[in-house]
Amino acid sequence: MKLVGLTGGIASGKTTVANILQRLGAAIVDADVLSREVVEPGQAAWQDIVTTFGREVLQADQTLDRQKLRAIIFDNPSARKQLEAIIHPRVRALAEQRIREHREAGYAVVVYVVPLLFEGNLQDGLRPVILVACDIDVQRHRLEQRDHVDGAAAQKHIDAQMSLEEKRRLADYVIENNTGLEELERQVRDVFAKLQAT
Repeated sequence: MKLVGLTGGIASGKTTVANILQRLGAAIVDADVLSREVVEPGQAAWQDIVTTFGREVLQADQTLDRQKLRAIIFDNPSARKQLEAIIHPRVRALAEQRIREHREAGYAVVVYVVPLLFEGNLQDGLRPVILVACDIDVQRHRLEQRDHVDGAAAQKHIDAQMSLEEKRRLADYVIENNTGLEELERQVRDVFAKLQAT
């Protein structure tokens, strides 16, 4: 089984690329999905978050108010570290379990989608790494549309991540996502064929 990393900047199109790879026959393990699973009401991570940040980070149905939590940690590095210390080890353990299950199920390629893969310095244990990239103007526009934020807020989110130039240097494959779905599919098929050939 080949374990592959998939990453990219915010609003670059990682989910779309992961969906195409899944259609082509890869198994997908998505860190964002797992991070939502580990913080469901009653889970150990949920308990720790409520203990650390207070019940005001909960919505009426007891699920986390992600916007409120994001606002708390965005400009507060120590709060962000606290939250990461609660969530990351549990996501990692769940990811390892899912990868093991996919291996046992006989998948030849398992793709682990990690938005902050390079920021977390995970690339050495995940090779090759596919980077989904797009021009900064395209990225900003997508982020404004997706999250209903203005240009300044979108730029602030983009600036909070590692630069695209640095990510390009660290990646094994780069998929450019500036044009339409057809061109994106062509590039993903090309990369998938290379993964299967090596």
